[in-house]
Amino acid sequence: MYFPFFRGKQNELCALKEVAPRLNSQLIKPIIEPVKANLSALKTCINNVNQRDIIPQVIVNPEVGELSNDDPNYLYQLLLELEDITFIPCIRIYTQNIQLCSEFISLLNSQGRVYSLLIQDADESIISYSETSMFNVIKDVNRYPNDFINRLPNVVVLRASFPAQRRNADYSDIPQFFSDAHLTFRSNLIANQIGFGDYATIDDIWSTSGGPAYVVALHLTYLNNSNNYLYVKHSKSTSNSNRVTDPAGKFVEALRSLIEFSNQTVDIDKNTLGYQGYVSIYNEQRFPGLGIPKKLSAMHHLETISNYLDQTAN
Repeated sequence: MYFPFFRGKQNELCALKEVAPRLNSQLIKPIIEPVKANLSALKTCINNVNQRDIIPQVIVNPEVGELSNDDPNYLYQLLLELEDITFIPCIRIYTQNIQLCSEFISLLNSQGRVYSLLIQDADESIISYSETSMFNVIKDVNRYPNDFINRLPNVVVLRASFPAQRRNADYSDIPQFFSDAHLTFRSNLIANQIGFGDYATIDDIWSTSGGPAYVVALHLTYLNNSNNYLYVKHSKSTSNSNRVTDPAGKFVEALRSLIEFSNQTVDIDKNTLGYQGYVSIYNEQRFPGLGIPKKLSAMHHLETISNYLDQTAN
């Protein structure tokens, strides 16, 4: 199973909502970390994916954003007040907040509610809570002893697979290896692994900063047909790279590069909603802003992985 990780920014929630009709609900289990105090966009997203039989995990004690809190019960109660949504509370657990989490898990157990864990350190006391958790999501497994990892049931390995760069100009001009997690999660390298996750086509580092780009970069993942590894192609603008002027022109350059590469690369699934969104913008020769491409790349990434898992499920 695939566990894509989204933070509750508008374009990330829209990506999940719009691509949901194309996803296999039995194989795609999204995780959402709310970062905005206004929960209306989150509610809309969850309601939409619920209609496609997708039940997301929602982190009830986010680490970043306007709702960051170690106490999981506060946000959980706010989410319960939202009508017409179904979600699995995902508890971010580590040594310093284990008492709060213990009390919250007891509350969930008394209500007969299922939950999942996002494990952030290798405290032995976490093992007992993992045994009743539906999913145990753990990031950066190399930071933990093998014995700890292999004692966890229902393990989901979350990796920051996207090869992020500080500047768009620094992205490689040739396709880069992205991940083979969709292959290895079934290989028993980790005793009880049932799934894998990533942050789609963005980095895992939380940031609220942004601004005009000297270089516009678009990112598109695809499965290499020869080995089934996942690669990412970075398509960049080339003109006026020492100035922040003309973002629309730079976007057109990057988009032209993306379309030209795709036309020459049979491995890319050109039928995804995300890729077709890029084609539509290219044909209309319009500038949608720099948020929409992030949404389209995430949509394409999710549908690409969902299609692969669907084809190899048996």
